Amino acid sequence: MKILAVGDIHYPRYAQEFKEALSTLERPDLFLLAGDMINRGAAEEFPNVLDIIESYLGKGFPIVGCFGNEEYSEVRKKILSLVRKRIDILDEQSKIYKINGLKIGIIGTQGSLDKPTNWQRENIPNIKKAFERRADRASNLLRKIRKKADRRILLMHYSPCLETCEGKDLRSFAWLGSKKFYAVVASEQPDLVIHGHVHNSDVHAAMIGSTKVRNVAFPAVGKITELDLWT
Repeated sequence: MKILAVGDIHYPRYAQEFKEALSTLERPDLFLLAGDMINRGAAEEFPNVLDIIESYLGKGFPIVGCFGNEEYSEVRKKILSLVRKRIDILDEQSKIYKINGLKIGIIGTQGSLDKPTNWQRENIPNIKKAFERRADRASNLLRKIRKKADRRILLMHYSPCLETCEGKDLRSFAWLGSKKFYAVVASEQPDLVIHGHVHNSDVHAAMIGSTKVRNVAFPAVGKITELDLWT
């Protein structure tokens, strides 16, 4: 199964580089978008991201995304109204896709931070509890689809582990990801975790037990991540 995955295009910031990366690729079986596909809440730009994907790769394969911190909560309904029939954006939700004879269960979430940013503390009520709830919700969703899906993918924006943040000052991990989500992955062992958010890491792949973890943030990787799995 050919999977493409990318995050942090911050359209239109990396629009040209995104086009160049897509121009070298072939149609996937599944395309995953790990959040921050637009810049600073510019909801009207999200359809442009999908237009570019379709112009280079065509249609006929699932595009599945999650929200990042720059898909601001106040514009998410607008994003969904603009792209609803073209992409499944899973916001603390799960969906099972039949691809190449396999049932692929995908859980989408923004994820959590160990330490909310100053902006989050000032603007999002009960943000710490919200972060804890997201981890619990992801764990429950992974558990619920365990027997229904042949493979499980956790698609998130923030990182679940230190390893794919290397290259940053790891003392700042509290603002990059969540130990709570590490515990979720370690316990539930999905087959694959895809995340973005970490722009400056040098290490883009890690393992949590038997789970593959990939940082697909475009500024870090410099390309669209290609995975060939479960063939």
